[in-house]
Amino acid sequence: MTQDGKRRRGRRRGRQEEQGKAGPPPEERQQEPDDLEVLEESEAPGVTPSRFSFRRRRSGGDTRGEGEAERQQPRERAAASSSAPSTSPMDFWRSGQARTYRDPQAARKKMGLWQRIAGFHFPAWMPVATISVVVMAILVGLFVVRGATASPRVGEHWHAPYAIFIGDELQTRIQEVVTQQGVHTHGDGVMHIHPHIPVAEGSGAALEHFFGDQGGKLSNSEMRIPGRQETYKNGDEINGQRAELRILKGDSGIHPLGGDFNRAILACNAQPESAFQRVNVRYVPKDGDCIRIIFGPPAVEPVIEPDRTIIDPSQADREIRMDVTGSGETTAFSPASIDLKAGETVKVVLKNSSTEAAFHGLRFSGADREYGTSDDYVLPNIDPGVEDSVVIKYDTAGEYEFHDEQAVEGVTPVTGKVIVGEPEATPAPGATPTPVPADLSLDLSATDTAFVPAALTVDAGKSFRITLANNGSFIHNLRIAGPDGVFRTADDIAITTPVNPGGRGEIVGKIDAPGTYAFRDDYNQTILTGTLTVQ
Repeated sequence: MTQDGKRRRGRRRGRQEEQGKAGPPPEERQQEPDDLEVLEESEAPGVTPSRFSFRRRRSGGDTRGEGEAERQQPRERAAASSSAPSTSPMDFWRSGQARTYRDPQAARKKMGLWQRIAGFHFPAWMPVATISVVVMAILVGLFVVRGATASPRVGEHWHAPYAIFIGDELQTRIQEVVTQQGVHTHGDGVMHIHPHIPVAEGSGAALEHFFGDQGGKLSNSEMRIPGRQETYKNGDEINGQRAELRILKGDSGIHPLGGDFNRAILACNAQPESAFQRVNVRYVPKDGDCIRIIFGPPAVEPVIEPDRTIIDPSQADREIRMDVTGSGETTAFSPASIDLKAGETVKVVLKNSSTEAAFHGLRFSGADREYGTSDDYVLPNIDPGVEDSVVIKYDTAGEYEFHDEQAVEGVTPVTGKVIVGEPEATPAPGATPTPVPADLSLDLSATDTAFVPAALTVDAGKSFRITLANNGSFIHNLRIAGPDGVFRTADDIAITTPVNPGGRGEIVGKIDAPGTYAFRDDYNQTILTGTLTVQ
């Protein structure tokens, strides 16, 4: 440091030695100590000096001329700064070299396109413009891909009946599984292809996803049916023969299929394998397709027996309405039993009144009293809040059964009864029935919501006649529980023939034991009820 407190520049050893040859006399030279001092240094005009530099520090000796030199240095630096433009830090970054002085004239040298690209010499707006172009390209690409996506789309509803065979044995239907994607089944033997989200559109509705989304697996050589543990692979044996997986698709001939599942299932099951063509797991079922998956020996063609009978609703003589509520073990049909006459064709209308988002249907066992055979009458599962119908007919008197078509694993389907009575004798032309005498006659009317009056009184041990007038819009009847207090037993007093809207029916009976006896409408057992008091 000089006496006035300013920092002075040191001199390198080499320069001092050279100057010493032609420098001042030895007596004027200052003693040069061995210790070193870190001083700042500027290497070029207009460039920030290096932070550190090793210089020899002078101590003592002649300081003549140092003050003048220190005063001269700021002027030299200012002049150099004004004559050379400042160098941007980005220039050092672009070159990838150490920060050194760069000739301003060289920076102004015109560069070609390739030199700019190789040296990353771009205008400041170029990165922003490049990012904007890339983002726009991605958005346009997504739009084009979305527009090119094949059907089905979100909002479309396709249906395709399916059948799965192991060997020549038809497997039970896949149970209902609710999926986020929307490719599912309701346990009715039909694939419901309703994409809920974009990922389930197009190829997202392929057969492999129908199995995979419901917990199963399907590849071109392997199958695991949803809800089961067994896996079937090509080369496994069925009945002692080497088996392979065959995935087939056919056409029901019903387009659009809509909700006509019964006809579509029968049409698909009736077709031989020769009417199908082989596809792979990436096939997307179309509306009205028939899907048949067989794991068995190549030479074995399973035979599909029809499992239902269809009667045109226009042939129905009358209509019976039913409600279903609950789900699983809490499922309940109302009424739980229905009456008809042998040879009578009846349309059964079912409304799914479940509040638990459960699907329900009906399957009536036919004359053989077995389920899954060709004489069954089937109403496929319907959504909550929806009603649909099936037409049934029994030619022989007796008691038959129906159950919920919705299959739930581990839950026995709820059942009900169909009581078929003997056909009514047809009176001879011109004959007038002779009324049965009674000690007391009563009138009773039925609307669709109540009996009027809901309470009747008769004398013990005396006969009575009750005439029922149907003032509602649906069929009704009247059944009085006998002395055992239980409906549908031998001591009941009932109008067994349904009374159509606007029609009339009557019963004649006698009860000896005083008491209160319940009566009801068999077609609306929970709402149309009343009491008969015997005194």
